[in-house]
Amino acid sequence: MQLQKLVNMFGGDLMRRYGEKVHKLTLHGGFSCPNRDGTLGRGGCTFCNVASFADEAQQHRSIAEQLAHQAQLVNRAKRYLAYFQAYTSTFAEVQVLRSMYRQAVSAANIVGLCVGTRPDCVPQAVLDLLSEYHQQGYEVWLELGLQTAHDKTLHRINRGHDFACYQRTARLARERGLKVCAHLIVGLPGESQGHCLQ
Repeated sequence: MQLQKLVNMFGGDLMRRYGEKVHKLTLHGGFSCPNRDGTLGRGGCTFCNVASFADEAQQHRSIAEQLAHQAQLVNRAKRYLAYFQAYTSTFAEVQVLRSMYRQAVSAANIVGLCVGTRPDCVPQAVLDLLSEYHQQGYEVWLELGLQTAHDKTLHRINRGHDFACYQRTARLARERGLKVCAHLIVGLPGESQGHCLQ
């Protein structure tokens, strides 16, 4: 049986809603992480692999240049979601975020924003900013790094927040009409299949 029959795949959902392929273009906003720089902690989460983020060379290009470069690499799609992925993409002053997000949605064929972040780094002002783009008709996804719903494991992997923090942030985002994506890691040390199913 095909996986698409069992799971609502993101790409398939976008295809149904837009009538054509929509691709995420990964952007590097030059952000840091409060769990690395001492704001919340040092050393980061135990699983974090900075090399897996967007090409570090990207951070020296403007948002428009990054989008143009990424779009050239993905010639199967004609519409795009601007995806701020690397580090904590809400860990900056709101006016800095506003400028970056505005540059992204101003580019050709951008239908929305995807913003990857930690649930403890989404203050009201950032939710309000993202809501503005939603109200303008853009698709806005808040991609929250939950990793696990178990506080003991969150502590073990040095996340610096608990499950209640995720729940609160997700609820506030949905109240503003934002779509929420939970990033999970299946099989973290100390977790059983039962933990994952919960």
